[in-house]
Amino acid sequence: MSQGEASMLPAQQLSGPRVLKGPAALHALASAFAHLSDFGRFVGGLQAALDQAEWFSRVTLQVETQPAAAEPPFASGELTMPLPGARAPHGVLRAAGRDELRIFGPEDLHLLAGLADFLAVVLDRAREWQEVARHRQLLGFLLNQAPVGILAFDEQHRVAAGNDLARHWLGGGGDLWGALQAALPEDVRVNGQVPRACFHLRMEGRLIFGELRTTAGSEGAGGVCVVVMTDLTPEQARLLDALRRETYRCQWRRLRLGFALLESPRILGGLLQQLPELRARLPATVTAGPYDANRVGLVFPEGGHSTVMAHLRRLKPLLADAPVRAGVAELGREGGEPEALLQAALAGLRPFGEAMRPALLLHDDNPAVNDMLAYVLGRDFDLVKSTSVEHTRQLLRTRSFDALITEVELRGASGLELARLAQELQPGIQPFFTTISELPAGEAGAPELADAVVFQKPFDVRSLALTVREKLGV
Repeated sequence: MSQGEASMLPAQQLSGPRVLKGPAALHALASAFAHLSDFGRFVGGLQAALDQAEWFSRVTLQVETQPAAAEPPFASGELTMPLPGARAPHGVLRAAGRDELRIFGPEDLHLLAGLADFLAVVLDRAREWQEVARHRQLLGFLLNQAPVGILAFDEQHRVAAGNDLARHWLGGGGDLWGALQAALPEDVRVNGQVPRACFHLRMEGRLIFGELRTTAGSEGAGGVCVVVMTDLTPEQARLLDALRRETYRCQWRRLRLGFALLESPRILGGLLQQLPELRARLPATVTAGPYDANRVGLVFPEGGHSTVMAHLRRLKPLLADAPVRAGVAELGREGGEPEALLQAALAGLRPFGEAMRPALLLHDDNPAVNDMLAYVLGRDFDLVKSTSVEHTRQLLRTRSFDALITEVELRGASGLELARLAQELQPGIQPFFTTISELPAGEAGAPELADAVVFQKPFDVRSLALTVREKLGV
């Protein structure tokens, strides 16, 4: 018989391996692998691919989800092959002949054994995918229990893991990496990459603070990136509630109240990350919290300007390395409403070192004395000069000072009376006096002189400057 004649015979009359319906079986196998992550659908797809074959009248893939309690039945006229797995058997593969009289040959055994080995390997991979899917599902569930937003991106900026809270805070869209890039400050990139950065964003009226960490990537590629975000709105609300509550309480009880804002342009390593240490260095009665991602507010109940300044100056070592600005407001002087105190502190923001310079009010009938004192003390203090009693009184009512330097024997009024008014309007102000003669016996025991320093004219300017600096802690 020639080759051409042989090719015209029906397939079942040919000797050798049986014919496989190639295209149909391959399409069915490809469909099965499309569901590799879904173990049940994958096994169903494998069975559909086996149904397309013409090796035997029937090939059945029997996968056990649990270890078999007893030996599986072995039917007459079937070939049964085990499906060994890497960790446990997957089940068996059963093949039935084309008819009841069929006798299986060696080629059938080899074919079924090879098919069983192939199926065992792909079932191992499917089991692994099933475990990965289960672990991802469990990880997603655990991340959704976290009170913070968490996202992890792979090297291609695809979301590898995360929770619904982080997705919502970044807008809930498909391009979460783009939303994150839009939230980052412009000055945090190093050679196009962002090794570490802090950022904040507003979402539905909430203040969200985030920190990003990136591992080193391969050449020209970024590494794995993890983002953690937290909602600062409750902390912000506590600060503003404390400001409102203490404003009305201190106003009703006629007590003093101070409010301060500290601002840093840096988010990474800025004030929010120093907030725990700031709180630890302040009295327990002081409420400290975030006003926004760059600013921290401090409420000082029953304390005036001098109290606020004293506490802020103690924070100087902690803030020395940061470009911090400070603004201070006092109840009554800057208004009687919480919003007025807040706006006054915002409007008064100045570099920390400048804001912490003690303010001195110089009053003398002779302008030359004020000029000389300003020349000696101007390097370390903010100075305001006055030769008018009415102007000095107005200054004491409208501006805060750390100290008053005045002459005891003034022409228009007594220096002691000015000091008394200053202490009434600004408790804690430090008085210094100058005099051209010995103090009268009646004034020597005046309460205004109890903690005051008196300089006899003409005085040693170096000694005066040193004494004032020491007394005010400069």
